[in-house]
Amino acid sequence: MTRVLLESTNGEQTWSTMGVSENIIEASWQALADSVVFGLLHPPTGSTAAAR
Repeated sequence: MTRVLLESTNGEQTWSTMGVSENIIEASWQALADSVVFGLLHPPTGSTAAAR
């Protein structure tokens, strides 16, 4: 098993996601996809998009 830990930021917030698989590409893809979803669901507090 391979575990990939990914740390991401939007300039204001930082979060970590993890992917687990026997295949390192699959584990990386899981971590990346989860990171993007989290980033989209939790916009920066001072962003203009959040004010719309």
